[in-house]
Amino acid sequence: MGMIASFFRVTPKALQGLKSNPDEAADLIFEMEEIEELELDIDKSWHGIYFLLSGVADIDQPTGGHIGRAVLGGHELGEDYGYGPLRYFEPSEVAEIYNELKEISPDELASRFDRETLSEHGIYPMNKKWTEEDKDYLVDNYDFLLRYYETAVKNNEGMLLLIQ
Repeated sequence: MGMIASFFRVTPKALQGLKSNPDEAADLIFEMEEIEELELDIDKSWHGIYFLLSGVADIDQPTGGHIGRAVLGGHELGEDYGYGPLRYFEPSEVAEIYNELKEISPDELASRFDRETLSEHGIYPMNKKWTEEDKDYLVDNYDFLLRYYETAVKNNEGMLLLIQ
């Protein structure tokens, strides 16, 4: 199956509840149908988007500003789900991240795509086998992510991130 990234918009009240009771996070993410309406699944594109945004291949290396945090940031919450714990962003952090993200249009992200560079760095999920056709996969998922952040900001929502 591989590692997929899912984002969940949450109200500030729900986020405070999760922070107070991190053990309830699994119930929210995996068992409540209501949360599915607020989910964005960017599939396996997360590492490629992270790389095109930040220029950093190593997911453990911190990036400057909020750009890298958009895909791999947040504060840890609760247990490890296989590829780390659930992570969260406060509404103010979502707004900070979006303010930087909106400066990078999907067309700008597409212009950063270089299959040889992605292959050279072994960027997931294609590792060393990136093709020109893979550009649309990354750009489309980035466009979804950008719009998702925009909606969260308009609604003053926090966000959860899970890579599983």
